[in-house]
Amino acid sequence: MVPALKGLGYGMIFVRFLVNIYYVVICSWANIYLVVGMKANLPWEYCGNREVNTISCYSEKQADSCKGMEGKLPMTYYNSSCISYTDFCAIFNLTVDNNNTESCLLPDGNSTLFSEMYTRVSPANDYYFRNILGLVKDYEGNMRTFEDYGELKWDIVVSLLVSWILICLILIKGLKSLGKASYVITLSPYVVLTVLLAYSAGRDGAGEGIKQFFTPNWEMYSNSDSVEIWATAASQILFSLSVGFGSQLVLSSYNEVTNNCFRDSILIGIMNSLTSVFAGVVVFAILGNLSNGGDVSNVLKDGIGLAFVAYPEAVLKMEPPPLWSFFFFFMLINLALSSICGGVQTFLAFILDEKPSWSKYRIPIVIASCALFFLLGLPMCTTGGLHLFNIFDKRCSSSLLLLCFVEMILVSWIYGADKFLGNIEEMGMNLHPIVRGTWRILWLVICPVIIAVIVVLKWINYEPMEYSGYKYPAGAQVTGWVFEIFPTMITILYFAYAVIKDGLSESLRPSLSWEATNASSILTAAKVNEAFFDDTVYKVTPSNSLQRSSLSLPKKKEKMTEL
Repeated sequence: MVPALKGLGYGMIFVRFLVNIYYVVICSWANIYLVVGMKANLPWEYCGNREVNTISCYSEKQADSCKGMEGKLPMTYYNSSCISYTDFCAIFNLTVDNNNTESCLLPDGNSTLFSEMYTRVSPANDYYFRNILGLVKDYEGNMRTFEDYGELKWDIVVSLLVSWILICLILIKGLKSLGKASYVITLSPYVVLTVLLAYSAGRDGAGEGIKQFFTPNWEMYSNSDSVEIWATAASQILFSLSVGFGSQLVLSSYNEVTNNCFRDSILIGIMNSLTSVFAGVVVFAILGNLSNGGDVSNVLKDGIGLAFVAYPEAVLKMEPPPLWSFFFFFMLINLALSSICGGVQTFLAFILDEKPSWSKYRIPIVIASCALFFLLGLPMCTTGGLHLFNIFDKRCSSSLLLLCFVEMILVSWIYGADKFLGNIEEMGMNLHPIVRGTWRILWLVICPVIIAVIVVLKWINYEPMEYSGYKYPAGAQVTGWVFEIFPTMITILYFAYAVIKDGLSESLRPSLSWEATNASSILTAAKVNEAFFDDTVYKVTPSNSLQRSSLSLPKKKEKMTEL
């Protein structure tokens, strides 16, 4: 479009590169759960194993069995065993409340519940953080830090390797193999979600959970502390649509030049939102059942804990638990694969577009890229690796906000919204004047302003990154800022470099036509049409091989402005 704006593409690739490193780690955790969940008795069902659980582990099933012991004093569950109310209170230098409830008397005469005296954690929580991750390093519940980063967990390493081998096999044949694999990894989650909804909808508490999903607490989204919620929501919608790091652009570039991208963009946005709502209904139906129809916030885990703590707890109430555990983690693996395969394909397309002569080495490049991402992901396979994962996860998604703001400014204001709309019409799409006007207002004013406000407020209300009360050291904080700001800095620095090198007017002058750009030497119209069926899609051809007649453009518009 504009030579000086090429840095925007480099910034997008940088974000995509970082996401490719950490996102597959989720798949590696899910692989382990998929395998261990095939046992008749799920390993996260009970407390009591000092090698897996912590002193704060609390199981309602085991607590109920303690209360049912005949001829005994009132009993509760603590420290991997049944213990009398009197002995429990004595541990905290208190006396038992004689009203026979689970409470102790404070020195001032008031009573406090057992659950308020220490933080109870579920067996599923212990299993994930101590057994799977190794983040919790001992029975007392002490957590690893950056200063005590730990060692590699070889089960996660092997699982990560298996994930990358699978990704490599999916991409080894190019878009031909990716297209076939997409039928499974993209459609199977919808099947599993439908099955989960059919099973969960009629269970106790499911209706109340769904009701809470559609009736949120609006005060949470309107107070002074809601900036982080809105920023996270905005980042998530960009992430789920693959906007801001090139995946949509790369995959859509394989369509015919006259493909109706306007229609596709509307459909993708609508289907993405409907999928989110559908998944939300399923999740809250399950959480409603888990909370026995109560407030789902009591069992709702934020971040990655929803998938690896809350849901494993929920499957224990389903019959048979191993089957539903398999369904869920199979779905989770496919969701991760569908995202990461598009991400790796974006990275590969970047390499081959920059160096078309390397197309004959496509298979070695695929293998080398997957091997590189595997090696770079190893630091997250350590017992303290979740801290590094959190930095990647939080700051990479935040960088999308700033990068998309810059993208809209560059495209709408520097390149020109009218010129961009003209490019769309040259592709054979006749937009109604109202539609054109709507897009101009959105691109020029509304979207940039909304994102700018969110970014500025997020920075004003910035709090240092932490996890479970552990504030990350200065080096980790700086790394997070680099992840968030560097993609935009690449864009700005490249712009400055282009202006210094070629002058302002020349660096801002678009090519006269698409055929005049080096893109024409990478893909011909025939290759675009055959992209999903032909391995030779990247075969280099002379730039003059692009025949206007093969573009299937409207007869009166043979020349096309650069896209």
